[in-house]
Amino acid sequence: MARTDFSADKAAFFVFEKREKKKLGALGVLYVLTRFVLIGAVIALATPLIMPSIPGLMDMDTQSTEFTLKIQSLSNIFSGINLLFSLLFLPVFIAIYTALLRWMLGDESKGGLFGLHFGETELNVLVVMIALGLLIAFGALFSLIPLAVVLGIAAALMDDPNKGLLVTVGIVYVVIWLCTLIWVSVRLSPAAALTVKRGKIQVFETFAVTKGYFWSLFAAYLLRFFVLLAIGLVIFLAMLLIAIPFLLIGISMFGTEPSMSHVAGYVSLAAVPVALYLMMGFGMEYLGYAMGAGIAARMVMSLPDEKAETPAPPPTGKEKEETGTEAKSPDDTKSDAKEEDKPEDPPAS
Repeated sequence: MARTDFSADKAAFFVFEKREKKKLGALGVLYVLTRFVLIGAVIALATPLIMPSIPGLMDMDTQSTEFTLKIQSLSNIFSGINLLFSLLFLPVFIAIYTALLRWMLGDESKGGLFGLHFGETELNVLVVMIALGLLIAFGALFSLIPLAVVLGIAAALMDDPNKGLLVTVGIVYVVIWLCTLIWVSVRLSPAAALTVKRGKIQVFETFAVTKGYFWSLFAAYLLRFFVLLAIGLVIFLAMLLIAIPFLLIGISMFGTEPSMSHVAGYVSLAAVPVALYLMMGFGMEYLGYAMGAGIAARMVMSLPDEKAETPAPPPTGKEKEETGTEAKSPDDTKSDAKEEDKPEDPPAS
C-alpha cells in the first residue's frame, strides 16, 4: 500500500484543518489557565521571600561582591519555586499534549473531560519526551568535546601561523554540529505521535518513518517558527499599546524617579498588563505545541495502514481439519486441470 503525500504547508497548518475545533480551544483554555494559576502561585510564594531584601539592595554598590551574591541568592529562591511548580505542571502538560495527538490522529477511544486521560499512553509519552530530551542534550554536549579540544589548541598556539587553520576547522565543526543537531531533532520529532498511534514506546523507529521526508518536515517546522514569530511580534506591539497608558498613569502619580515607598503602587499598576502579557504568551506557547503536534501527527498519518498490509497467516493443521481442505502442490493442481480438460467417454450404445 502506497504512502500518502506529506507536504510542509499542510502539515504546518494541519491542526487548523480539523473540523471539530472545540477540543483545540478547550484544551488551550485549560493550558493557559493552569499555567497562569501556577505562575501566580510562584509569584505569591516568592514575593514574601524576595521583597524584604529589595530596600537593602538599593543601598548596595552594584559592582560589589555582596550585591552579586545577594542577587544570586534571590534568583535561586525564585528558580527553586518555579522548578517545583513546573514539575507540578508536567502531568497536566502530558495529558493535554496526548489528548491533542489523539484528537489529530482520530483516536477518540479515551473518554474524560476534553479527551483528557492519564494512563499507559500518557506514561509512554512522558518516557519518550524525557528520553528525547536526555538524548539530544547529552548528545549535543558530548559532541562539543572535540570542539573544545580544537579551541584549546588554538588558544595555546597564539603566535603559531597554523592558528588560523585551527579556527577554520572549529567553525566548520560548529556548522556540522548544528546541522547534525537539527537533522537528529527533526528525524526524532514524530516519536510522541508514533507512540500514541502504535500504543507502545517508539523512539528510534522514527528514523524509518521519516526516511526521505527530512526536508519536508524541516520546512514544516520552519514555517511553524515564522508563524509563531509573526504572532509574537503582534503580541509585543499589542502589549506596548496596553502598557503605555499604565506607564503614563504611574508617572503622573509617582513621578519619573519613584522611591521605595512607591513600589507597591507600581506593582498594582503593572498587575493588569503583566497578567494580559502572560496569558497571551501562554496562549502562543500552547499554539506552538499544538502546531508541532499537528506536524508530527500528519507525518504519522501519512504512513500506510499497517493492518491492511499485514498478510493473513496460513491456515494451521487444526484449521485444515476443521474445514476439510488441504493445500495442494503445483503438481496436484496441474493433474486436476488435466482431468477437467479430458473429454468424457461417449455413452454406450
